[in-house]
Amino acid sequence: MPLGKTTITDHVSEGPGWMAWVQNRFWLLVPVLVLNLVLVGRLPPPLTPGSAGPDIPSWLAVSETLLRVVVFGAPLLMPLRLRAPGTRTALTVYGFGFAAYVAAWAVVIWAPTSSWSTSAVGFTALAWTPLLFLIGIGKGSTLRSVPGYRPWMYLAAAVLFTAVHTAAMVITWAWYYA
Repeated sequence: MPLGKTTITDHVSEGPGWMAWVQNRFWLLVPVLVLNLVLVGRLPPPLTPGSAGPDIPSWLAVSETLLRVVVFGAPLLMPLRLRAPGTRTALTVYGFGFAAYVAAWAVVIWAPTSSWSTSAVGFTALAWTPLLFLIGIGKGSTLRSVPGYRPWMYLAAAVLFTAVHTAAMVITWAWYYA
């Protein structure tokens, strides 16, 4: 190989490099985002984006948006190391959480008038079940280029996001069913 020429495989074999940036925990959010995109059109009217409903206070809507950006953006900077200690546990928690989220979607779509779907707990399940898979994403995480980062920081942001998101859903539930 001529001096000064490198190939992609040269960088991959060196370890850290562009490939390290691709191997991140955001990939765990891809199935969630795909599920949301595929099924959002099947939601019943109280949950359909843009349907008539209560006015969510602007401070709550802004807080939800900012926290969503943090919680869904930070995993781009979190390396996904499949052989690291604790990864199996984190992925198990993520898998359980994702299954709960899928189940919440299924019930709301296939039985929208059931006692579960019209109860406060069932109606808001799409807002609070994400905390389960977010815990799996944050458990044992590290954050590139952020000295002093600890996993509890991401988990705290995930809890806050879930609380704010659920509060907005409770307001909507109360407007429709209470």
